[in-house]
Amino acid sequence: MSRKTKKRLLLAALAGAAGVYGEDHIIDNAITPVAIQTMGLEITPIEATEVDREFDNGRPGNNKFLVVGQHCKLTFSVELTGGGDAVTPANYAMLLQACGFSETVDLADVSYARIVDDTVKDITLHAYIDGVNHKVVGARGTYKYLGKVGEVAKIEFEFTGLFGGLAGAAMPAADFSGWQQPAVFGSKHTTFTLDGSELELFDFELDGKNEVIYTEGTRSEKVHITDWKPDGKIVFEAPAHGDLDPTSIYIAGATMPMSLVHGTAAGNIVTIATTAIQLGKPTYADKDGVLTFDCPFRVIADETMATS
Repeated sequence: MSRKTKKRLLLAALAGAAGVYGEDHIIDNAITPVAIQTMGLEITPIEATEVDREFDNGRPGNNKFLVVGQHCKLTFSVELTGGGDAVTPANYAMLLQACGFSETVDLADVSYARIVDDTVKDITLHAYIDGVNHKVVGARGTYKYLGKVGEVAKIEFEFTGLFGGLAGAAMPAADFSGWQQPAVFGSKHTTFTLDGSELELFDFELDGKNEVIYTEGTRSEKVHITDWKPDGKIVFEAPAHGDLDPTSIYIAGATMPMSLVHGTAAGNIVTIATTAIQLGKPTYADKDGVLTFDCPFRVIADETMATS
């Protein structure tokens, strides 16, 4: 019987207080996993290096090889939503933590800020593809926020983890009830400000660009986040020259705050903000006959994210 491409499911469990890096937190630590409502889930079953044994055996041709450095990669997207109320983390929150962010639950929101020391939690991912469970442990990743007018805003994730093995397994039941209805990116639900002024935004991208590295030594193998250099792009309607001049700002090398607020219903509002971005070289573009600026940017002060 043929296996079906669309029968895919991802379960995730973040390391707990008693967890050890690289353990299967779902099986070894009995942490109840969250069913991740993914789009475009793809898994590379195994990433590895093939080491040629290079025998001198008196003949030309291939030699056998050894498989070393076994690890895995997963990519997928989730919708950019809140958690249902101000103090409930969104169901994808654990993914952000495994991308290097701390989580703080306050009275009015749940906020995420960059961790700059070596305390980033690892995550266990069980990726089911019709009859097979791909187990990925010790995973950490990177992310990208995407918003385009008329579409659903989302976060793209890429995770690298240790190879935890494959197992024949039936697709488990999945509970997606905690996932919220997304708001469409646009005038009714989205507000964008640059240097305190609201702009007519058409396209938004912020790429976290975490440097995620798999390493192996004689004592252990791990996945590290060793650096991050986030950047992005904004496309907005060209304002009056006196109101905003991206070219002069670019030449001056000035930095400015940026904020994107998406969603209007309480419990389903997401705010992505930074106190300092630096605009890259702007170019003119067109949006249905309206003059626009297409501006790359570099994040200078680590961005924060909050749901409320």
